[in-house]
Amino acid sequence: MVINLKNSTKLAVCSLSTALGVLMLFLGGITMVLAYAAPMFLGIIMIMLKRTFGTKSAWITFIATSLLSFILVTDKECMMMYVIFFGYYPIVREYFTKIKNKAFRIITKLTFFNIMMILCQVILIKIFGIPFLEDGQGKSFIIVFALLMNLLFLVYELMIEKVTLLYIYKLEKRIKKIFK
Repeated sequence: MVINLKNSTKLAVCSLSTALGVLMLFLGGITMVLAYAAPMFLGIIMIMLKRTFGTKSAWITFIATSLLSFILVTDKECMMMYVIFFGYYPIVREYFTKIKNKAFRIITKLTFFNIMMILCQVILIKIFGIPFLEDGQGKSFIIVFALLMNLLFLVYELMIEKVTLLYIYKLEKRIKKIFK
């Protein structure tokens, strides 16, 4: 449930969320694991922004974080994972949840995820010149990597569901009290 706030309050929250987002993406360059974990964590923040301050606030934060991270974040893979998928997926996720057939819904989500990950890798290779394969890695690595990324997405999807419920039942009322 979106609360009605002054635009200045929403702008302040979006600005702080953007700053946190850029910082998290910057820290995502420390290790390879954080390059994937940081964008996923920021997706959770988008859920909170969307539920509490509205879809418009979440989109503004996503766009601002994407633009600033493009300039400031050195790990382009981390930045692209956020921009291409994990940053906006929690905002548009509701459209996928409207699909009634569970099997078709999961297949649709996985297909969308895989298309976005392929796009991400193509951009990283063609625009940023970052090779996907290191010396000694073969085609079997690509298959294993793709399977693990799909498993990671399914875990992320479950995490989004659980964190959203946790936020709704435990945190949302407290946060709304702060901003009233």
